Amino acid sequence: MVLQIIGIFIISLIANMQDFLGSSFIGRPVVTGFLVGLVFGDVTQGLIIGATLELAFMGLMGVGATVPPDEIIGGILATALALKNGYGVSVALTLVLPIATLGLLVKNLLYVVIFPAMAHRADKLASQGEVNKAADMHLWASITRVVMMTIVTTASFALGSGLVSDFVKLIPKALVDGITITTEILPAVGFAMLINMSFSKKVAPFFFLGFVCAAYLKLGMVAASIIGAIVAGIMYLIMDEIHKTKGTATVTNEEVQEDDF
Repeated sequence: MVLQIIGIFIISLIANMQDFLGSSFIGRPVVTGFLVGLVFGDVTQGLIIGATLELAFMGLMGVGATVPPDEIIGGILATALALKNGYGVSVALTLVLPIATLGLLVKNLLYVVIFPAMAHRADKLASQGEVNKAADMHLWASITRVVMMTIVTTASFALGSGLVSDFVKLIPKALVDGITITTEILPAVGFAMLINMSFSKKVAPFFFLGFVCAAYLKLGMVAASIIGAIVAGIMYLIMDEIHKTKGTATVTNEEVQEDDF
């Protein structure tokens, strides 16, 4: 138990520092699910739960001043509590949004109370000529968020295992079955959202080529990727030949014009 708590602390600390690492997205559920799976000795189930939760959070993003439920604390705790109690993906989906909303409440506390106080402190330091100290308040605010979210995640895991077990026992079977069905639908919804963002006339042929490879030829992802690479190579050769032909034609036209002159 102690080692698991330490593992959750380290994972949460790394995940909440994703902005310090150039927006690396290491805090996404698909990544934290893998790491939590390592802690609990079940990487396969951790990846399955993490990938499913990733699809659930794929459409949740901050727009303007809105703050979505926190996918870091939700992904870590939902996966960890499900693995610890021997539950599957359906229970993890049941837990993730309430837990992520808890993270949202903590972040709102930071944004509404703590960060404004730090901003006023920075204004005061700047008015006193302490420019470097005022600039450092930005770093202190970032560190405060990382530390606070890490402590909340770790404490929730340490205290919440028994509560989660009792909560799951109260969930009606019909609700669990419904969430299980939703789990099967989520991958299609996630891919549909990705297609909606990237689909265009230029990429449509490649999309349908991949669909034919998977649906009709029954090819796996590796085989379809190899075919895609071959098609890309052929297109590169064709386009390179076209550019060379255009370049030769341009030079020939210039020579003809010079001769006429």
